Amino acid sequence: MIRLATAFDMSEIMTLISKVVKVMNSQGSQQWHEGYPAEADYAKDIKRGELFVLEENGVVLGICTISKRGHEEYHLIKWTQPYSAFTIKRLAIDPEYRGKGLANQFFKYAGKLAEQSGIATLNTDTFWNNTNAQALFKRNGFHYIQSRQDPQTMNTLHYFEKKL
Repeated sequence: MIRLATAFDMSEIMTLISKVVKVMNSQGSQQWHEGYPAEADYAKDIKRGELFVLEENGVVLGICTISKRGHEEYHLIKWTQPYSAFTIKRLAIDPEYRGKGLANQFFKYAGKLAEQSGIATLNTDTFWNNTNAQALFKRNGFHYIQSRQDPQTMNTLHYFEKKL
């Protein structure tokens, strides 16, 4: 079941993030690390009503931020749909439960929320070397839009979009 996250979920969320960071780093992606995503990021998402958890039998198996706000550089991206979109951020599935279609449930849920709000597009991004995330996006109907190097971190990000 997917539901809005609450402050009471924070301990489970941060435990899940710790597991995910270890796996991502072992696979060569440094997009997430000990300092990101931080508890403060999720607290802000909860306050905005944008953080969702997927739970089964009272256990949080995944989290996802579904936001009406893109990242600060999104105005520089040449989206095919230049109007508003819902942005998928900080999607994480407990590594013990990967491969069971849980991430797909978040994409479907985000699509429903967007359509209910009259929004016809989802977008997201990931680091150039996070090939697992890129494959997940493509499997869920997202199309590559462009790459852009972040001038602060010098990391290259790949941007994806899905028309609903």
